[in-house]
Amino acid sequence: MGEGVVAFDDLIRGRVEIATDALGGDLVILRSDGSPLYHFTVVVDDAEMAMTHIIRGEDHLSNTPKHILLFRALGAPVPEFAHLPLILNADRSKMSKRKSQTAMSDYIAQGFVREALVNYLALLGWASGGTDELFSLDELTRLFDLDRVHQGGAVFDRERLEWLNGQWIRRLTPKALVDRVAPFLEADLTLARAAGHVVREPTEADLLALVPLIQERLPTLAAVGEMTDFLFIEDLVVEPGLLVPRRWDAATALAGLTSARQALARVGEVSWEADEIEPPLRTLAESRGWKAGDLFMAIRVAVTGRTATPPLFDTLVVLGPARTLARLDAAREALASG
Repeated sequence: MGEGVVAFDDLIRGRVEIATDALGGDLVILRSDGSPLYHFTVVVDDAEMAMTHIIRGEDHLSNTPKHILLFRALGAPVPEFAHLPLILNADRSKMSKRKSQTAMSDYIAQGFVREALVNYLALLGWASGGTDELFSLDELTRLFDLDRVHQGGAVFDRERLEWLNGQWIRRLTPKALVDRVAPFLEADLTLARAAGHVVREPTEADLLALVPLIQERLPTLAAVGEMTDFLFIEDLVVEPGLLVPRRWDAATALAGLTSARQALARVGEVSWEADEIEPPLRTLAESRGWKAGDLFMAIRVAVTGRTATPPLFDTLVVLGPARTLARLDAAREALASG
């Protein structure tokens, strides 16, 4: 190893100097059977490929003096080195494949779009120099510069990734969004069929009609089933207790759903649009002295089986008048018999 100090100018960390006596003695480069060990192998590989820059994680910083000495021993040019900050868990421990979810395929399977993953990974430990956070791969290629890479570790923040993912979902065209959510919705509906439900197969027209309901609300592509599967499960089962808002009793909920059914029936199929559905329901709530939110919650649960859904009136439009009225009748029956 020789004596003295191995010094190099790291493109991210600046001047680094490490004494050779801190490197653990002479470096073993071959096993007893003649097979090469890691340090020798990577240096030979980089030298053979005439690498000009070695860009890697900061956990390799301590290996760099050994590699520089090997490059010199081989008579090969010494590349420039840049040591990137590590990606850390929320507790600032090192992210690893044994303890953390690190495979990109896992995130894609959870409904993260590739554009968001590339965008987010680029922002871990790097700043663009501006205030924008959304960058395409072409934009990142143009803007990226090692001078703006941070030295400190970058914490992997799943909430921020989900926010970025939502932003990229908003950028998709309706057709592109349909193409991407379709496999996730089909997987959820397959599970529903396996559980014994009667499921209607979505058409492309059905999926395109969903875009205005979900595009501004999807955190991931995989959330599409949770938000919309009630539109395709024909034998929807509604829990009677959920039909009764907190400020109401069962009798009020039954009266509310009955009156709402009558009001919606008067709207008729020809006028079945959100801006035609909402006014008579608001008028109904006002005339009975009910909070509109309570009436709308009872209707929402009756037609979807859930307390949280895409916007109610848009949901009713997608369901259509016949299915809306049929589900209101089923909910009223469940309340009356309960």
